[in-house]
Amino acid sequence: MNYATISFLCFLLMTGIVYFIVPKKLQWLVLLIASLLFYILSCGIMAMFLPAAAAVVYAAGLLLSREDDRLTLRLKEAADMTAMTAAGNEDDVPIRSDNKAAKKALKKQTERKKKKIVAVSVALLILMILSTKYCNFFGSAANSAAGLLGFGKLLPTFHIIMPLGISYYTLMGISYITDVYRKSIPAERNPLRLLLFLCYFPHITEGPFERYGQLGPQLKEAHSISYDRIKSGGIRLLWGIFKKLVIADRAGLIVSTIFSHHSDYSGGALAIAAILYTLQIYAEFSGCMDIVCGTSQMLGINMPENFRQPFFSRSISEFWRRWHITLGQWLKDYIFYPVSLSRHFRAINEKARKHISSRHLLTLIPSAYALFFVWFCNGLWHGAGIKFIIYGLYYYVLMMLGQALKPLSDKCLSSLGVSRDSKPYHIFEVLRTCAAVCFGMIIFRSESLSQAASIFSRLFLHPGLSRTVGELSAIKGIDGWDYMILFLSVLLLLAVSMAKERGIELRSSLSRKSLPIRWTAYMLLIFSIVILGAYGGDFVNTTFIYGEF
Repeated sequence: MNYATISFLCFLLMTGIVYFIVPKKLQWLVLLIASLLFYILSCGIMAMFLPAAAAVVYAAGLLLSREDDRLTLRLKEAADMTAMTAAGNEDDVPIRSDNKAAKKALKKQTERKKKKIVAVSVALLILMILSTKYCNFFGSAANSAAGLLGFGKLLPTFHIIMPLGISYYTLMGISYITDVYRKSIPAERNPLRLLLFLCYFPHITEGPFERYGQLGPQLKEAHSISYDRIKSGGIRLLWGIFKKLVIADRAGLIVSTIFSHHSDYSGGALAIAAILYTLQIYAEFSGCMDIVCGTSQMLGINMPENFRQPFFSRSISEFWRRWHITLGQWLKDYIFYPVSLSRHFRAINEKARKHISSRHLLTLIPSAYALFFVWFCNGLWHGAGIKFIIYGLYYYVLMMLGQALKPLSDKCLSSLGVSRDSKPYHIFEVLRTCAAVCFGMIIFRSESLSQAASIFSRLFLHPGLSRTVGELSAIKGIDGWDYMILFLSVLLLLAVSMAKERGIELRSSLSRKSLPIRWTAYMLLIFSIVILGAYGGDFVNTTFIYGEF
C-alpha cells in the first residue's frame, strides 16, 4: 500500500478513528492489528518472514535476559556464602573458593553464553535477508566472473519477491538483540508488543530505523486525541505527499527516459538527469519521512528525524550526518563501534604507533579500517549488487581522501589567503559536495557499472550542450508546463529547507497566523497536490524507491 495514495489516507482515517475510540489500554492492539493488515495487504504471502523474524528476536531477548538473571542470582549466592564464611559458619557453606575468581569465572561463562545467543539469533536474521534480498547476489557475481574467464553459467539464479521492509525490520531486530545484550534496555516479555515494534505500519516500508528504547515505551503509552497534534501532523503528511507527487514523480519520468536511453543523449542532458535524480530521490525519501512522521504525530508518537537539510553540507562526512540519519546512527552503533573495539583494530592501532610518527596518519589509518566496514555495509544494505558496494565505497574513498588531504588543503588555503569561514568558500564547499553526491547518484541509478561508466564517458567526452535543451523538450510526456511546475516546486522546497536551516519552523509560524491566512495556506497545499501532481498519461504512480531496499 503506497503512502501517497487515497487508499492509505482512508486506511489512516479508519485506524485513527478506532485508535482514539477504544479504551486507551487497547490502543497498542489497534496499532498492531492495523500494522499487520497493512503489511499483509502490501506483500501477501511474503509477510510470513515478519513473524519468523519477530520470533527469533523475541526468543533471543528472553534468553539473554535469563542469562543475566541467572548471573545476578549466582553472584548473590556467592556473596551470601562470603558473608556466612566471614561469620565463622564454615560448616554451613557447601563450597568455599576465592570469591573474586569465582565471580570473574561466572561473568565470563555468562558472557560466552550471551555471545552465542547473539551470534545465533543475528545469523538467523541475516540468513532470512540473504535468502530473499541477496539470493542471487553471489550466484550472479560467480557467473559474471566465470563469463569473464570464458566459462558458462556456474550457478542458477532465482526470481524471489523480496518481503516488504525486510531490510528495515531485520536491522531493527539486530539493534534490539544487541541492546538487550548490552543491558541498554530490558527484554520485552510480551511478544505482541515486540511484533508491533518491528511492524509498526508508518515505518515498515522505509524506516526510519527505530530503537526499542525510544519507540517501545511510546507504543505502550495511552494517547489522547489532540487537535493541534493532528493539524500539525496532517500538514507534514500533506507536505510529504506534495514532494512525492509534484516533484519526485515528475522528475522521475525525465530521469527514467534519459537513463534508459543514455547513449542517445548528450552529456549535458545526462548531467541534468543526474541532478534531477538526486532531487527525485531526496524529495521522495524525505517526503516519505514527512508522511511517516506526520502520521505518527497524529497518533501521538514521535519519530526520529531522518533528514536535516543535507544539501547545505560542506563535506561528504557532513552530508551523511544529515542524510538517512538513522541508518548512519545504526551503522555507527552496531558496526563502527564494535569494529573499533575489536582486537584486530587494537592490533592495527598498536602497529601504526610503532611504525608511524605522523600524528595525522596515526588517527587516519585506524579510522580508515573501521570506516571501510561501515561503508561496505552501507552499500550492501542498499542493494544486492556490486554497483551498490561500489556506491558505498565511493563515499568511503571521498571521505578518506578528504581526511588525508586536509593538512595539504589547509596549507594551500593559508598560502592563498582564503579563510574556510568566508562566505565564498562556504558556497564552494556546498556546491562541491552537491556535485560529488550527484556523481554518486549516477552509480546508484545506473543498471550496471558498465552503464555508469558509459554515462560518465558521455558526460565528459560528449557534452553536446547545444543539443541539451532540444533533447529535454523532446521527452515524451513532459512539456514546458511540467518543467515550470518542477522548477517552481524545487524553488519552494529550497525556500522551506533554507528556513529550516535557519531554525525557522514553518508549521509553528503558520499556526500563529490568523485563521484566514492559515486555511488559505492549507487549501493551497491541498489544491497543489490535486492539480499539480504527476497523474495519468506517461506518469506512473511509482512506489517509493527506498521501499525496495
